[in-house]
Amino acid sequence: MDGGENLNYKKKIVVANTGDDSLTFINDNMDYKVETFKIKDLSNFNQKQIINGFYGCYIGPYDLAFDGKDYLYCTNIYDNSILKIDLKSKKVMDIVPVGKHPSCIKYFKNKLYVANSDSNSVSVVDEDSFSLIENIPVGEKPVDIQIDEKNNKLYVANGNGFSIDVIDLNSDERNVIKLTDNPVKMILDGSQMYILSNVNNGILNNSNIYIMDIESYSIKSIDNFKSIFNNMIQINGSEVIFITNMDNGYLYRMDIRRRNLLSKTYLRGMPNKLEWDGDSLLYISNIFTNTVTVFNIKLNKIVDNIKVGKEPSGILVFK
Repeated sequence: MDGGENLNYKKKIVVANTGDDSLTFINDNMDYKVETFKIKDLSNFNQKQIINGFYGCYIGPYDLAFDGKDYLYCTNIYDNSILKIDLKSKKVMDIVPVGKHPSCIKYFKNKLYVANSDSNSVSVVDEDSFSLIENIPVGEKPVDIQIDEKNNKLYVANGNGFSIDVIDLNSDERNVIKLTDNPVKMILDGSQMYILSNVNNGILNNSNIYIMDIESYSIKSIDNFKSIFNNMIQINGSEVIFITNMDNGYLYRMDIRRRNLLSKTYLRGMPNKLEWDGDSLLYISNIFTNTVTVFNIKLNKIVDNIKVGKEPSGILVFK
């Protein structure tokens, strides 16, 4: 299949490969047909739109977002930019500069919100014009964004700032929630939020999970782990969360409300990002083995390891 054909599968899995500037497309059939494309080969824009050596140095595709219709958006942590990619033609249609090291991107109401880890800001990009609207200053090293769609609020985890910024998208009112350690991942679950945070000060290498009431911002600890966890995901409507550990290569399954570790599975390498397909499968990128692990949550076991590009990071699953 060449770069201009469609992927006519029920679900599509896209992986951003930071180490070799490529995107991998995977179908959701059990044969897991894989197609990897270099981003430079997908370009479809003129010279004046190219920034910072797009054809020279690495650009570092890292995180992904989907507008629910036609376009895929990809952050580039070395080029400090976002790509707009037409999913039907698999062509890069446009590029826009944002802050330094854009590590997380979310789509909400025709806007893209981008956490810039090295410039301590959130860039807001208008989807229609694909232009930068503003850069919102936040705490030190923002690494994760979550959007409360019901209350129109933006939560930003400051990975070196001991805090979470809360931005009201209606009024621009700002609040800062102070923490005792550094948050790396958040999950919104109704009226509460689960917060994964790390303590890595040269003496302690621990991770904590907190639960926060999003109305009062009151926080209580759920669990403390003697290791550094980097990501987590919740299965919708369930008390079960999965957590990856880059230190020891394990995937942990936890009943978060009962504070009970249910199981752990050795994945090898350095498991990183997690994505759920809405049914029975988790997809987990592994930046050391250059694979995406397919984990069946009903069987509680690995069912496949799919070879992708170099240093896979962000994963997106959509129909």
